[in-house]
Amino acid sequence: MLAAKIETLGVDPQNGSVVVLLRAGDKLLPIVIGPLEAHHIMVALQGEKPPRPLTPDLLLSVMEMLQARLKRVEITDLKDGTFYARLILEHRGIELEVDARPSDAMALALRAGAPIFVTEEVVEKAGVEEASLQAPGGAEA
Repeated sequence: MLAAKIETLGVDPQNGSVVVLLRAGDKLLPIVIGPLEAHHIMVALQGEKPPRPLTPDLLLSVMEMLQARLKRVEITDLKDGTFYARLILEHRGIELEVDARPSDAMALALRAGAPIFVTEEVVEKAGVEEASLQAPGGAEA
């Protein structure tokens, strides 16, 4: 597993999709996410506190009430263009794994201060060199 960090969010100029870029080792991992999930991630990245809880805020509140803690997020697989992730929770000394979409898992990790990891296999399959995301003339695409 490689430690990963959310580098930025952007829009794919070819199709208008929202993309989150994760830095994992020396590569960037572009993951297409929905606009609502992008909003959940941006709110956390910017340190905003919405007037009412968003879905990841709600989940974190429930976990805290149940005395569960998010230990880490793992992005574990890429099948047919779909990324797979899991939440690793700790509850009363027991680790629990919960299947999750990477976008939801990342939004929760940001709020919980939990680390994000990506398997080496996923980075090998989908990771790109940062230079390949540069448009001609050095401007980012």
